[in-house]
Amino acid sequence: MANDGRKRRRRRRRSPVVTVGARRELTNPWQDGLSGIFGRWVQNPDRTLEDHSGDGLRLYSEMLRKDAQLALCFRQRALNVMAQGWRIIPGGKSREDQERASWVEGELKRINRFHISRTLFFRGISHGFAPAEIIFVRRGDGTIGIDSFRNRDPERFRFDPEGTLMLADMPGETKPLPGWKFVLNSWGGDETPYGQGLLRELYPLWFFKNNAVKQLVRFVEKFGSPYLWASYPPGTSSAEQDALLEVLKTMQSNTVGIGPQGTEFQISEVARQGVVDVFRFIIGEYVDRQYAKAVLGQTLSTESESGTFALAKFQQVSLQNIIEDDSQWQQEQLNGVIRTLIEINFGPLPAARYPVFRIAYEEDRDLADYLGAVGKAVNELGLKVGENWLREQIGFPAPHGDDTPLAGKDHGGKTEKESK
Repeated sequence: MANDGRKRRRRRRRSPVVTVGARRELTNPWQDGLSGIFGRWVQNPDRTLEDHSGDGLRLYSEMLRKDAQLALCFRQRALNVMAQGWRIIPGGKSREDQERASWVEGELKRINRFHISRTLFFRGISHGFAPAEIIFVRRGDGTIGIDSFRNRDPERFRFDPEGTLMLADMPGETKPLPGWKFVLNSWGGDETPYGQGLLRELYPLWFFKNNAVKQLVRFVEKFGSPYLWASYPPGTSSAEQDALLEVLKTMQSNTVGIGPQGTEFQISEVARQGVVDVFRFIIGEYVDRQYAKAVLGQTLSTESESGTFALAKFQQVSLQNIIEDDSQWQQEQLNGVIRTLIEINFGPLPAARYPVFRIAYEEDRDLADYLGAVGKAVNELGLKVGENWLREQIGFPAPHGDDTPLAGKDHGGKTEKESK
């Protein structure tokens, strides 16, 4: 470019308008020693535990222990992810990246009870966080691998204002723990490592159901069996009356009574079926359905007695979204474990070069095999398959009016041009 003789102005670097403080928080409620700190750790900010539990997170464990339906919902949510396969994706395309990913995959497959441990990680969704201790082992080739995970009771742990995990087995005593030795499995919140478990939202339903069951048991005890009544003749001694009453109690619990001969005794019958229907609605059709909606995202079975294809499709998509979200959550937990393994054995790498734990939460379908199966079903078995349905399955939209379709072969094996 010819020099026009004019001096170019050198662009001066402008001073920044705002000075950014790295990793600085302005609204951390515990940063300046505000409320919520007990001893050297921060109390769990869960208001449900604060208002209804004297034993902290043990309340949530008790809810799962006493309510089989609630426990089943959370177990099913974990199994929806655990049923998917997993693999390790290399951080790059070089041979070194491939070998590193292969080594990580082999190490994870050698972990004792890896499947069970991963399932227990999902207690973070119910409780808010679920610490798991990593038990390392030295291999014969000198590398450090993982022998197993040990999922611990979250009630034993607290966090300090900086988010460091603290062991708090004894009141007033804490022990800081190294972060690389644990998988926290925090879920549902990013303000504190305690997370926000789903059980804090389900406690009112559980409390309602728990008390309804108690009332149902009392009702069955009182009105579920006939009442025995015995009459004794005048002049019967007190000892003989007591003996008669004891005989009746032996025959039938406490729904018994005695009185002088000639005494009229009436029992008001209760409309038992109506009461049972009320309890059935409270427990089965209301609370248990709310459990399923909150934990599993079910909509078809909980909102409609007779489903339609549109509702079924919506439920399928909703469930798939939950599976994908939970899969990505667990991938983040295990990617931290992989990062620790790599750095212990090979040193730190650029962020994009670490192998990645991948759960196949999306349906992996071989398109050629799938179309081959459909072709066999149509051409050999004579099954009728709708074109719209098939396009939806393989992801091929129908051409628009102004779109030129590709020239393919007709059913006789000839191209469209040859057929003409």
